[in-house]
Amino acid sequence: MSLPPTDVLARLALDSPLLRDALGLARWSAPATPVTPSGVPGVDDARTAITRLSLWPHDVSGLPAERAIWLGGLRSAADVAHFVVPWSAALRLGLVRIDDSLARPAPDLESQARDPDRVLRWWFREFEHAIADAHGDLEDPRPPMPAITGPELLSEVLCSLYEAPDGHRPDLDTLARNALPEPIRAASGSVPSGMTDLLLHLLWQLSDTGGVLLEHHPTGTGHERCTVELTSLGRYGVRRSLLEVGVHAPIVDTLAEACASRFLDSLAVLPLQERPRRAAPWLDRRGPERALREITRVVRGPGLALRRWVAAQVLDNTSSALESRLRALLASPHTTEASLAAMVLLSSGMLTQRAIEHLLAEYGPWVVIDMIAATMTPDDSMPPALLSCDHLPDLDRLLLTDADPVMVGAHPDALHVLDALARHHPDLEVAARARSLAERVRASGQPPRASR
Repeated sequence: MSLPPTDVLARLALDSPLLRDALGLARWSAPATPVTPSGVPGVDDARTAITRLSLWPHDVSGLPAERAIWLGGLRSAADVAHFVVPWSAALRLGLVRIDDSLARPAPDLESQARDPDRVLRWWFREFEHAIADAHGDLEDPRPPMPAITGPELLSEVLCSLYEAPDGHRPDLDTLARNALPEPIRAASGSVPSGMTDLLLHLLWQLSDTGGVLLEHHPTGTGHERCTVELTSLGRYGVRRSLLEVGVHAPIVDTLAEACASRFLDSLAVLPLQERPRRAAPWLDRRGPERALREITRVVRGPGLALRRWVAAQVLDNTSSALESRLRALLASPHTTEASLAAMVLLSSGMLTQRAIEHLLAEYGPWVVIDMIAATMTPDDSMPPALLSCDHLPDLDRLLLTDADPVMVGAHPDALHVLDALARHHPDLEVAARARSLAERVRASGQPPRASR
């Protein structure tokens, strides 16, 4: 299962029919539009909005004369689903506010509409609402079986689509059959009468959110075959729903093709135990040496400690094939590359205890700096557990007491880490030593270099 970046998803959400029309109606309501006690604009204003935003029902043709006749016969905005559904969404989402029987756009509507996270929150609320409100307005609305309601059927089908590969397009009969409880599916082998029609109606309702795409294909028999695809927005919505109820819903498949920076940054947000399995396809596609080349290009410089730490975990899976390359990398003019090589070698299991001590003596300060920097939050704080003596037993020995200030200062994140330790370490003596070392690094005239 793959997902585009957040900004791409937000643009797709803004283009989805429901959110697009809800925003359009919110903007149209400016500067103020009178509404009835039920919160709906009067019929004359509704006619204007329908015309301006093309909110025509599907069964009204594009002929101007037919549209004029239909508009003339309109008695209430509430009678037009293509108007009242997005208007209701605009009210639910706060895009429109009503005061003293006047509807107005939210004061900060345009700035909110430029915020991808806000847009996706809007979209997800309507996606959830569409599922919870799923119903079958058929001429003879009979449930397919007592145990399955509209929301239950739709949720089951969406999870089935989510678990399939990207681009999977099953037909309605297949989806309906797979949604049946296993005992009924095994006993009957066929879809109950009306279930496919009900599912089509539910998915058609959901399609206004842009979460699913329905395509009708002629079969040559006078009937059409309808296929269903879960769109990128739909995958985002189902995944978010699963995560909110505590179901792990990883994003996997596209990592094998990802560039090294995106690959490492994607792994960084996953649990530690998940990373080796996710890294394997990426490594297999490149081989050890190419993987190392691609990774080293994207871990150089300040502010990338978390990426280096994740890279060390990835390369540990193939360290035995890279021993000579890693040892050569220790001599790199880029201190962050040397730190990465040291991290991989130290965890590889290939070194004797004497070799480990030698490597720590030479590169330990940079490894400790990377380890601390990788855990730091944007406000420069660190997890309390990391600062305990159990988690950093060699902090004093490797960094704060014996290290050469010039050597420490060659790491681009050194002062950032030392200043944070001075502010946040619970042991005042350790904090004081960090502050003293930071002063000596500054006095040594060895400022961090961006190229390193």
